[in-house]
Amino acid sequence: MKKLFLLLVLAASSVFTKAQDTITITTWNIEHLGSSGRGLGGIGKGNLPLRKSDDFKAIASLIKTSLQSDIIALQEIALSDTTNGRESDQLDSLVKYLGSEWKYVLGTRGAGDILGSQVHNMQNAFLWNSSKVHLIESFTMDFENIKIGKNAFDRHPLVGYFEAIKKGEENQTDFLLVNVHLKSGQNNDENHLGAMVIIEQNLKDYLKDHGIKESDKVILGDFNDNPYDERYFDLLYRYMEHRKYVDLVTEDLGATRMDDDLKSIIDHVLVNSSFKNEMVEVKAKRYFPTSDLAEWRKIYSDHFPISIEVKVRKDGDVD
Repeated sequence: MKKLFLLLVLAASSVFTKAQDTITITTWNIEHLGSSGRGLGGIGKGNLPLRKSDDFKAIASLIKTSLQSDIIALQEIALSDTTNGRESDQLDSLVKYLGSEWKYVLGTRGAGDILGSQVHNMQNAFLWNSSKVHLIESFTMDFENIKIGKNAFDRHPLVGYFEAIKKGEENQTDFLLVNVHLKSGQNNDENHLGAMVIIEQNLKDYLKDHGIKESDKVILGDFNDNPYDERYFDLLYRYMEHRKYVDLVTEDLGATRMDDDLKSIIDHVLVNSSFKNEMVEVKAKRYFPTSDLAEWRKIYSDHFPISIEVKVRKDGDVD
């Protein structure tokens, strides 16, 4: 218990500074929440157990106090029940410590569906503070059996259409988040480029089918693609620049995952030109623990949370 307290104190020293009338959007691969398989490779590798009650308390404290997140795009949430709708016992436990105002939605398809097995059926998810933001609608982009050499997705993209809540005022801050987890394990990146082309080219039709007209878009998550690694090209990011998106995770931000050399930059946040106008600063922030990384991983993840901050506008606001 003393070790847990020390971790919380040390982590608190990395608290983000947050402006008033803003919301913070975070992407975080939380490393097998609710399934075996934690501890594969990198700093702190080993057979890591499922999280327990004290771990959920610590994660909830990180989210509320250090990250100050209002929405989190989560990757690697394991299903605990697929018979009565899709549920996650461990995500339920986390929400219990976050508070009753926190809600979540899971993707409707995952790796188990794609690969034909329920053993490691993990989902993408959105977790949000309902006192700060409202989920208007969510849906999964179902790309079953689409392959580019190999399966293009570890799990299908989950789309969330959100609006900010400003008490006592009508506001016009709404935006679209596309939570992705691209297929891992490639030594080259034509698979990742192809997957992103599929997402970007099909998103317009998905929005039309759901009756959504929204210009502010963010594609974020675990891309399993490092444009600063010689094994990869930067074609995905060059293509998305052509489509008017910019990646806010740059090389100087540092590693987003705990590989042995801390050189893995595989979590990304792509924002389109319209959404850039809604940001406090057009850059992402990385939460980096001040405690021992191997110890931090036991509770939290082998990935570091990446966040951006968005203005909350009301009707009549102009730049």
